[in-house]
Amino acid sequence: MLLQTTHPPHHVGHGLSEHLARLVTIAVASEAEQDPTAAQLVLRARTLHADPLPCGRQEAIAHLRRLGWTANELHDRLTAIRCLKEAA
Repeated sequence: MLLQTTHPPHHVGHGLSEHLARLVTIAVASEAEQDPTAAQLVLRARTLHADPLPCGRQEAIAHLRRLGWTANELHDRLTAIRCLKEAA
């Protein structure tokens, strides 16, 4: 059984995109881009943030997954290199 979202993809996408943009701002302000992994994730985040949400359902879901994965990985990397405090 597939879970159905209660929010349209464009609402979810906007929230994820904004969260990713905040993480990029934190990375840049804390000079995390000196770390190669963080720099690669910041580049991926900027690329995804610039891409519009696709119109097709499956394409939109794939885009949302990439946004979520990148936000999670960037958050974890910023935590690992002490640019963010670890979440409780």
